[in-house]
Amino acid sequence: MKQRWVVLGTLLILAVVVAACATPTPQVIKETVVVTKEVEKLVKETVVVTKEVEKVVTKEVEKVVTPTPVPQPAIFRTAGGWDAPPAYHGNSFAPGGVGAAWWWVFEPLFYYVPANGDIVPALAVSFEETRETFTAKLQPNAVWHDGQPFTSKDVWATMYIRYLQNAPIWQFLDRVETPDDQTVVFYWKNPTPFAKQLLANELIRAPYHLYGEWAERVAANMDDEAELAKVREELSNFKPDKPVGTGPFVVDTVTASEMILRKFPQHYEADKIAFDGVRVLRWSSNEVVWAYLLADEIDVAHPATPKDVTDSIMAKQPQMELALPTDWAEFGIVYNWRIEPFSDYRFRKAITHAIDRQQLREVTYYFAGDVDEYAHNILMSFRDTWLSKDFLDGLTTYEYNPELAESILQELGFTRGDDGNWVDPDGNAVTFELNAPAGYSDWVIACDNLATQLTNFGFPTECRPIENAVYWPQITAGDYQIALEWTAVWWGYGHPWAGFRRHFLGDTAKRAGIPAELEGPDGTMVNLEDLVVEMGSTFDEARMKELVQTAAWISNESLIAVPYLEKRLMMFHNAKRITGYPDEDDPLWTLGGGGAERAYVVMMRQGLLKPVR
Repeated sequence: MKQRWVVLGTLLILAVVVAACATPTPQVIKETVVVTKEVEKLVKETVVVTKEVEKVVTKEVEKVVTPTPVPQPAIFRTAGGWDAPPAYHGNSFAPGGVGAAWWWVFEPLFYYVPANGDIVPALAVSFEETRETFTAKLQPNAVWHDGQPFTSKDVWATMYIRYLQNAPIWQFLDRVETPDDQTVVFYWKNPTPFAKQLLANELIRAPYHLYGEWAERVAANMDDEAELAKVREELSNFKPDKPVGTGPFVVDTVTASEMILRKFPQHYEADKIAFDGVRVLRWSSNEVVWAYLLADEIDVAHPATPKDVTDSIMAKQPQMELALPTDWAEFGIVYNWRIEPFSDYRFRKAITHAIDRQQLREVTYYFAGDVDEYAHNILMSFRDTWLSKDFLDGLTTYEYNPELAESILQELGFTRGDDGNWVDPDGNAVTFELNAPAGYSDWVIACDNLATQLTNFGFPTECRPIENAVYWPQITAGDYQIALEWTAVWWGYGHPWAGFRRHFLGDTAKRAGIPAELEGPDGTMVNLEDLVVEMGSTFDEARMKELVQTAAWISNESLIAVPYLEKRLMMFHNAKRITGYPDEDDPLWTLGGGGAERAYVVMMRQGLLKPVR
């Protein structure tokens, strides 16, 4: 290359010299022409060389300026429900607040694993427990999503706001004190063996700088219902745009179709969280979630799914796995005790004998567990732990027996009309409306099947699904005849006490409309609240079993609700993009009962779940 440039330069100089001659001779002209042609030839060659150089240089430049590919954010994709904007807001103590962000943005003092009783630390780094007190030392590096430091006053505020909501823990709790910013002490008025479970089920979600004024008023007026009612009203009208928590994710955007959460970089365990965010698609029905799973739109979800759809999902997504832990609850049927003929135990008994619960389970939820012929409100998986064979033999059974059902109805004065349908003792046709939450596809299937069974037996019944947001308040208010309901609910506890608390004092009791006292095994009336409180207070295992059996007897013989399956969570999880899921029998899966996201959050915090890079 260098030699060509030298030659070219020499020839150009020579050409200039020749051109400078005043009277060129023919010989000079001839030589000049030759030189000129050589110059032209070299110029052409040089242009070719230059173009080759340009190509090489361009490639080198491209190597230099082409940026290194930026890794895509690792997003955990799931599904959940929330009130669509503009109804959505961030107040967890008011209707419509927070939604599917719940376990992602809030956290408890610690998580309780119901399968084995393990404790997973969160906002509390340690605790000391006595019969009278529970003292927690708090995480010193925790902060709220708005940057405010987390202190014991936030725990205090949460607990007193929860007093306003009649939280179960206040059946046992006397007061909460904060000796310093990093210490909180719970004083029990009724010492309880369930202290850890009760506290683990309380998410710390009332930062003092936002809710302190209301908490102070509650603490100062705990016996003044008029003042508490004012606080409730004011609190329900507080509607911040987004929730403020201490959890590992922060709500970013919420639309009618998706919720986006981003990782909270100031979280004290942020280094263990391998995901940059969570994307939640709207769970309007199980059918919609099935479509998400089939189309690979989400990585995890827990919709109740028929076997044929499950098989399709697993075939379509070959890396999909399915865990089936108990959901610590049963699906059941509840009758409205407030109205006739359901106010009569004998009628409830008759209609229950007309229901084929095995068929109902098979049609509704293929992967669920069966229940027995009783209505004792003990999960079938743990029945033999709490109820002996001799005890069960002494209970009334409610097996499928349409002949017995007909006999009982006839004793009550019911007869069949010309069309074969039942009429009451006054000659009136008897028809029923059966309600179910429209968003639960498996419950709607059960509703249809049960309506058909009752219709075929002679009670024309219409299944009417109702929008979820309307359904639960409506049946709690007693505006129904027959409805589908949760029974034997042990969420977060793994113990029958939680189930009987709900059954006798909580949602099931309110929806069925049962009285404060019911007949016990010895024929005397039993105060249900006293029974539940003692069950939650005794440390004597033998006495606990006696109380559980008393509660089971009352539940069964009064027929408060009729279970038809034990729910198993169908926790679909795709290993295509996420690795680290524990084995199906790992106790961590049982954290999903009553909140599947809780299990995934703990798995992330323990460094198990990671994106596939």
